[in-house]
Amino acid sequence: MDKLMAVIGREFGERVRSKWFVLTTLFGPLLLAGLLLLPPWIAARTNASIDPSSLVFIDQTGTGLGNAVAVDVGGGVRATATPPLVLVATREQIDSVVALQRASLMSGAIAGYLILDTVTTAGGTARLVLRDGVPGAFTERLEASLARQLQRARLISLGVTDENADQLARLTVAVQTVRLGGDGGEASTRVNLIFGFGVAILLYIAIVLYGQIVLRSVTEEKQSRVSEVVLASVPARILLAGKIIGIGGVALLQLGLWTAAVVTILANRAAIFAKLGVQAVSVPLPPISGESIVLLVAYFLLGYALYAALFAIVGSIATSEQEAQQAQTPVIMLLVSSMALLQTAIGNPNGSIAQWLSLIPFSSPIMMPLRMGLINVSTSDLVVSIGVLGLTAVLALLMAGQVYRTALLMYGKRPSLREIARWMREVD
Repeated sequence: MDKLMAVIGREFGERVRSKWFVLTTLFGPLLLAGLLLLPPWIAARTNASIDPSSLVFIDQTGTGLGNAVAVDVGGGVRATATPPLVLVATREQIDSVVALQRASLMSGAIAGYLILDTVTTAGGTARLVLRDGVPGAFTERLEASLARQLQRARLISLGVTDENADQLARLTVAVQTVRLGGDGGEASTRVNLIFGFGVAILLYIAIVLYGQIVLRSVTEEKQSRVSEVVLASVPARILLAGKIIGIGGVALLQLGLWTAAVVTILANRAAIFAKLGVQAVSVPLPPISGESIVLLVAYFLLGYALYAALFAIVGSIATSEQEAQQAQTPVIMLLVSSMALLQTAIGNPNGSIAQWLSLIPFSSPIMMPLRMGLINVSTSDLVVSIGVLGLTAVLALLMAGQVYRTALLMYGKRPSLREIARWMREVD
């Protein structure tokens, strides 16, 4: 036990004290903050780049549609912003008016012009001509305004009063889908989807990243022949177990710091945007029970142990770092196949594909946390999944220890698949 703790302390301390650990630990939250905050901030700043007063609306409908849309786009009757200029044209005048505005657009006097005609009132199609590109958000805003005013006009033509028509045209519908938890609490399915998907991606990145660290560590020790000295005082299985546990502790520490940073950013998202001058709604965090946290940690640790053992086997039998990078492809593909089927699981988390993938040990560390964020997974599924994953991880660690002990001191000779299989069968 003392030797195991010494190896764990060495692997853990060596990496935690590394400047690269500090840099990546700090860079991770900064990158996540950028991904969570920068896109909405940039979108909000970009939306203001189109000034409605720099547009001209050419109205040939004869119904006053141009004025109604211009006021709506400008923010309504009480808005302080200047709405677009509206030019009313008859069928005989439309060509000359359009030609004049095209010339103004080419000279830079206006940013663009919108043509509203009988095609607009009949089919809802309008033509917006610009010299430069326009943000998609502004186009959506213009389309929404035009749709409201067309609905309002048609309601009035059916005999609805002007006030009632305006209320009906501005009616919006939003369906808030919630999931009832096992304790009777409610949670937004959209938030749970984002949470489950985020957890799956984070676990995937951590397992791949730290599994490959185990691979490189084993390969470097074998190439530098440091293992010859170490194995004189520490058994191979103790050395491998300490390496996997120590690196796993580093992974758990870094994941904990990253998770705390993300939770802090999301909890204070509205306040951060308010200081940046951008309106944003707060993001409610899904309720997470202590049991769920324990399960998520267990899936990460067991999934990491399983794949770390597989990476350790690859590192033990490889004769060079380049060969190890090539030989790890089958192990990587086991994880990538799980990620490739995430969309299927999200679309139907109760389906047979998602259920089987959450029970297969090579995909369950990714798939089961995703399902836990989307649905109430049955206790039987959780027990079977965690049990099969645990047994597979233990078996993989035993086989990795056997291969590690036998292959670590082999130099210049690549073992055959038959030899590797024989070593694995000799687990004692």
